[in-house]
Amino acid sequence: MGSGRTLVACDRGLRPLLGAEGHSGLELGPPLQLYEESAATAAARQPTEGTPARHRYVPRAALCSPVWDPFSSAVYLVEGTTAVLRLDCDNTVSMVAGAVGEEVDEGVDGPGSAARFVELWALTSDGAGALYGADIGGGTRKLQLPAEWWHAVAGPRGSMQLGGGGTAAPGAAAAAGQQAAPVQVSTLPCEPLRGGDSNVVFVPSVTSGSGSGSLVFSQIDPSPALYRLPLGAPNAQPLLLTAPAALKGRADGSPVSCISGLAADGAGDVHIAVVIDEDIEAGRAVNHPTHRATVFRRVARDGAVTSIDLRLTGIWGSPAILPNGYLALCGTEGALTVLDLGLPLPPGHAANRTAADADDDCAGGPPPRTLPADLAALLDQQPDDTADVAVLVGGRTFHAHRLILSARCDYFRQLLGAGFAEGSARQLSLPDADPDAFAVVLRFVYTGTAADIPAAQAQAVAELADRLLLPELCRLAAAQVGAGVSAGTVVGLLLWAEARGPAFSELLSRLKAWYVANHEAVVEEAPDSFGRLAVQSPTLMAELMMGYTTRTKRQRLA
Repeated sequence: MGSGRTLVACDRGLRPLLGAEGHSGLELGPPLQLYEESAATAAARQPTEGTPARHRYVPRAALCSPVWDPFSSAVYLVEGTTAVLRLDCDNTVSMVAGAVGEEVDEGVDGPGSAARFVELWALTSDGAGALYGADIGGGTRKLQLPAEWWHAVAGPRGSMQLGGGGTAAPGAAAAAGQQAAPVQVSTLPCEPLRGGDSNVVFVPSVTSGSGSGSLVFSQIDPSPALYRLPLGAPNAQPLLLTAPAALKGRADGSPVSCISGLAADGAGDVHIAVVIDEDIEAGRAVNHPTHRATVFRRVARDGAVTSIDLRLTGIWGSPAILPNGYLALCGTEGALTVLDLGLPLPPGHAANRTAADADDDCAGGPPPRTLPADLAALLDQQPDDTADVAVLVGGRTFHAHRLILSARCDYFRQLLGAGFAEGSARQLSLPDADPDAFAVVLRFVYTGTAADIPAAQAQAVAELADRLLLPELCRLAAAQVGAGVSAGTVVGLLLWAEARGPAFSELLSRLKAWYVANHEAVVEEAPDSFGRLAVQSPTLMAELMMGYTTRTKRQRLA
């Protein structure tokens, strides 16, 4: 809408939060009047005398988890826990997936109204046409929006955080006598975590375009933890981002009851509302703690946790970043708390308005084109009549352009040079290379980005990048390897990095430091790794033991 709005879900209604763009004078406005048909649809029919121009929409269950989607310039929210609604800038509400009040034991994938959710508690948008939901008992669900819903198709472009604009909705299609394209609901093929997840947030990549990034979600049982799921890889599995001990802020106790909400800022940090059982924290043994408080943690992309010096009495959750950088939270009694944390707005935030928006909120248009995005599109459309070289890797053929390969990769520049027989060849071969790893490498060559390298391929990508003289990609993949280290894998990774040579020296140093700091865990979880270490690299084992001894002495002296 022309005047940007921040909306708050209040039971079965939505109310604007006035003054959210400034730093004072916040207050809730009157509830919005919602409609089940657009103004265009109402104008298209012939109402009889006394018939209202538009039919009102009255929610049958509580509204929750509103999320702004820049792809369609609309807001999506959950009614009850079984249906997803779309809200457009003219306050039109349309049901896009699931059905209100229809409870099921297992999630059902499919188009629009045919899909079913078990308990949908959270929604997040990747800004590129997909929503993701935390469906307790139903897995992580993806809602693919129709391409026709891209906001530029219809023109209007709203500026509402937790409320939105655009008219490329089912109601607009109905007014034009067209069949509206349905939302397609599917379940991500990742292994479900024990206890499920009740919170999910999309964290965009810092190097790639819209839609590239990861989902960060919380496990609710047996102890709260954060996991990261890279998007884009077909068989990606959740990776532990933050263990329960780090979220608790103490290694011995378990006062944490649950994670009540996640919000990602423009730096890629995830802000977490953590509920603390004060009775247990104080040592009072009770079966049902009644005194609770909410504390806050900040989790960086690499999993590092810092505590925010703030504690609120009671349970606060559903955090959202306002246009002014404040963090807003909802209480269990309907209250709203706003914290001045000065957070940078994420890229898809509705308050990140373009120059076109400033001139005219209804002057939508396609997002600006970028060279990486155009080259990625060129790569994705292969094979076509533009490719002039094929690269054979592990039985797979990759069609590419020799000018791009030569300009972007020293290995290919040398191979395709005049001094080599392959210089004029239309087919090249990379023996002993992993095709999945080469797919990542090729995309990096074309776009200069390698966001969210699948953990299972990180080692292969790092090796191949080193072989193909791509040091930047090698560092990125090596960092991914280091981020996934555990007590059970550290020895194998140490031996692997030591054998790789100078390009892996930084990773080797990080792995050594990790081992020294977690020696006891390695002893407990992977005792057999010592024999392997002693046989394959006694010098490395001696260095690690010396480092551990020195660290232990310093701790005793401290």
